[in-house]
Amino acid sequence: MMLVRSLFAAVLTLTALVSLTDCAEKKGNDKTAGAVDVCRAYFEAMDNSDLDAAEKLFAQESLIFETGGVEGSWETYREHHLGPEIDAVLSFETSLGEPETMSSKDGSMSFVAWPIEYHIKLKDDREIDSRGTVTFVLSLEDGMQRIRHLHWSSRGKKK
Repeated sequence: MMLVRSLFAAVLTLTALVSLTDCAEKKGNDKTAGAVDVCRAYFEAMDNSDLDAAEKLFAQESLIFETGGVEGSWETYREHHLGPEIDAVLSFETSLGEPETMSSKDGSMSFVAWPIEYHIKLKDDREIDSRGTVTFVLSLEDGMQRIRHLHWSSRGKKK
């Protein structure tokens, strides 16, 4: 049994190393340019409270995490979390840092980590200032980069 566990661990380690060496990590390379455009379009959709525009950016199968919790698919996130949240928002403005990107050699998958700061004005006169990082995993679907996984993690700005 110990031998089986050791072999399994070795196979997992080898698989991870091969996967990493199959990635091309370069800021702004041709393979990640489309992915960065999709991510930027997602932020624009959020700034405009346009859930229909955001929905077009997601893969048919997606998974969303926000601040340590599993939100589910885009449809679930939209219906149960983001939709009601956006209904309470007067304005949403993001300031984007420099994204870090990585893609598979064939360009079929991309990873984008994007530092952000954002300011939200709510209809009840409250305001929220936060900073964080949004990570995206995108895959090619019907010849276009689509968001397959999104993780939005943030905390309030120190004053």
